[in-house]
Amino acid sequence: MTTYVSCERCLSALCLRGIYTLVSSAWRADLERGEGFISTVISSCVDTRDYLPSKRYTSPNQETPRLRIASVTMSTDIKVAITGVPTTPSSNGAVPLRHELRDLQANHPDQFNLYLLGLSHFQGLDESQLASYYQVAGIHGMPFKPWGGVPSDTDWSKPGSSGFGGYCTHSSILFITWHRPYLALYEQALYASVQAVAQKFPVEGGLRTRYVAAAKEFRAPYFDWASQPPRGTAAFPEALSAKTIRVVDVDGKTKSINNPLNRFNFHPVNPSPGDFSAAWSRYQTTVRYPNRVTGESRDERIAPILQNELASLRSNVSLLLLSYKDFDAFSYNRWDPNMSPGDFGSLEDVHNEIHDRTGGNGHMSSLEVSSFDPLFWLHHINVDRLWSIWQDLNPTSFMTPRPAPYSTFVAQEGESQSKNTPLEPFWDRSTANFWTSEQVKDSTTFGYAYPETQKWKYSSVAEYQAAIRTSVTALYGSNVFANFVDNVADRTPALKKSLAAGEESKSKSKNAVSEAAAHAVEASGVKKIAAKVHGVVHQAEEKVQKPVVNVEETKAEPITPKGPIPENLKYLAPDGKYTDWIVNVRAQKHALGQSFRIIVFLGEFNPDPETWDQEFNCVGRVSVLGRSAETQCGKCRKDNTNGLVVSGTVPLTSALLQDIVGGELQSLKSEDVIPHLRANLKWKVALFNGDEYNMEEVPDLKVSVASTEVTIDEEGLPHYSRQYTVYPEITEGKPCGHGPEDHI
Repeated sequence: MTTYVSCERCLSALCLRGIYTLVSSAWRADLERGEGFISTVISSCVDTRDYLPSKRYTSPNQETPRLRIASVTMSTDIKVAITGVPTTPSSNGAVPLRHELRDLQANHPDQFNLYLLGLSHFQGLDESQLASYYQVAGIHGMPFKPWGGVPSDTDWSKPGSSGFGGYCTHSSILFITWHRPYLALYEQALYASVQAVAQKFPVEGGLRTRYVAAAKEFRAPYFDWASQPPRGTAAFPEALSAKTIRVVDVDGKTKSINNPLNRFNFHPVNPSPGDFSAAWSRYQTTVRYPNRVTGESRDERIAPILQNELASLRSNVSLLLLSYKDFDAFSYNRWDPNMSPGDFGSLEDVHNEIHDRTGGNGHMSSLEVSSFDPLFWLHHINVDRLWSIWQDLNPTSFMTPRPAPYSTFVAQEGESQSKNTPLEPFWDRSTANFWTSEQVKDSTTFGYAYPETQKWKYSSVAEYQAAIRTSVTALYGSNVFANFVDNVADRTPALKKSLAAGEESKSKSKNAVSEAAAHAVEASGVKKIAAKVHGVVHQAEEKVQKPVVNVEETKAEPITPKGPIPENLKYLAPDGKYTDWIVNVRAQKHALGQSFRIIVFLGEFNPDPETWDQEFNCVGRVSVLGRSAETQCGKCRKDNTNGLVVSGTVPLTSALLQDIVGGELQSLKSEDVIPHLRANLKWKVALFNGDEYNMEEVPDLKVSVASTEVTIDEEGLPHYSRQYTVYPEITEGKPCGHGPEDHI
């Protein structure tokens, strides 16, 4: 067993195999048999100095262990073993769970408190240290320096650069698998800071015992941005948006601290000259939706934007988890001319949307710096969770070998990129090899699981998979009709309020809606929807179960699906069948030299792009996280040269149901939907800073509409036929719309 030692000065409690050696062979044997574990804190390091731990670490044979510090030089040549949190599974295979943030806060308050204190400690480590928050975050992009002695794609030198091209795996088959050991490294370092903090609580009153026990089970949480927030709470949790937050500090007193979930404070922003570009060097902290003039974060913008597009987001996640069966299609967003219309979406596409929705023109929206925002880790752990759920529903589907599109430290351009491709720079436990995708398929490899993936509770794979599907439908809607009622039920009061507020403030706003636009909003049926939907909601509300915050249900208390189609909507799905509609979008990823988004509307909207993502008739978006031509990311530059095209999907059916309830549309049948979409479906392109961009100048931008038949079973679960029909008559003649002779 590897020894874990927490050093506050340099190593941040990372397990560095080979850096520390045990003087006592007897203690070493105890560790290797799994009978001992060292976790302590030393205040400083000196070469070859013995360190004697306290007596509580005496081995079972009463021999006191000694540690010899073999090296303290924070060289980039140190090989760090990525192990995740040290874990010994129970006899049935159970491991600790990563909790949803709101669940952690509400139901595991001691762990949540340690999370805040531990993250503050982790973020405060000197940026020159290999295991600091700064350097771990820097693996993802800027400052584009090798980590742990792994040079990556050295072919991408450019004037004034180090020649290092980063470890980028975006828009490739390695996208979700590469991020798993990356998250394990983050969790490994964060866990160590949590342990160090727990040891600082006073012994008096049992505080230390209490927090040490909580720390042992701690795992990094996730933010489930696709589940319906608990009634009365914002779609973006206050724990993420608040500037300060209350904690029980290590002295046992309750106090306010700067919220480490809200931002990371660079100290400094450029520890080495040129670490960050000029555009990002202006910020001393990470920011979200920064004011263009002052640069101040505007976190208050995030919740309404997430809420406004929640129906589309939930539908997209449900579609991915229950409909997609091929790993390549599910996992990443590279467009293929031969792909099915039903494969335009991907987990990477949804991942991009959250980066965009939460970052605006701030750090989260740029992949080169997004990992410095504390939200990045909660977001990516949720992406990892969704992959875990999907993989356990589709255990035989995994990546198809593809030619490597670029050269790296471990592979040359054109060589096969597969499940056995090394995931640099993440060394396995031996530090002789890198982890591979095949080796990280199971999250328990790194000592964690999720509430939905507790497979040890079930006697068969079939029973386990049935439980997963039930969990998915409870969280993201059992079918589009139940999902629709659930979203509109919460949204109608807010909609009425926003309309009233809009009438009241129209003359005061410097971005006031023009008379024509105001008339268009009135004509769009929004008020009719608010009035008519009440009957549907009232009839269905007792059948629709709200998602609960604590999703750690056991077999004795299973999550129940949301139920069948509400009575008032059954006529739309005769014999339990209906037509599901989607918008597919593709575009060149890097052609604009920045991130941009294609926003889809169904109905009229304010022409001011500042309002687009909060318009009622905004259906959803496809976010393209492009990079500039000057990026040091080697893969991105190669992808730009090759004209890489990416794709995404925006679900339409929930928006069509709004129009049906509002009296604007008769049914989901093609004879009704085609003319309705032809008249009302619109899209716009907005740049990284929110400005509108001429969509006809976006290379390879193409928007199409497709549909497939869905059958709803007796429990309300959807079953997709996966046979898609494309409708060029809807989009033909519109800017960048798909026509009969076009590739989709």
